[in-house]
Amino acid sequence: MNKTTIDLRVIQLKAMDDFMHSVNNEELIEEWLTYGVPDEASEDDYHSIAEDDKLYNDCVKIFIRTVKNDECYY
Repeated sequence: MNKTTIDLRVIQLKAMDDFMHSVNNEELIEEWLTYGVPDEASEDDYHSIAEDDKLYNDCVKIFIRTVKNDECYY
């Protein structure tokens, strides 16, 4: 995978992580913290996830499920 793709994925992961930390529902954010981006992720964490297609795709799937859930907006 090329550096540009990894860099773009890191940017996306950080944006998704910021959003997920604003979710006011512990059950929804629990999945993110367990199977997505760890709490207080480091740059190395973001890069490791971005470089791994399965981990990255899992994060995207969790994010999409959460965004589609009306409870994340209350």
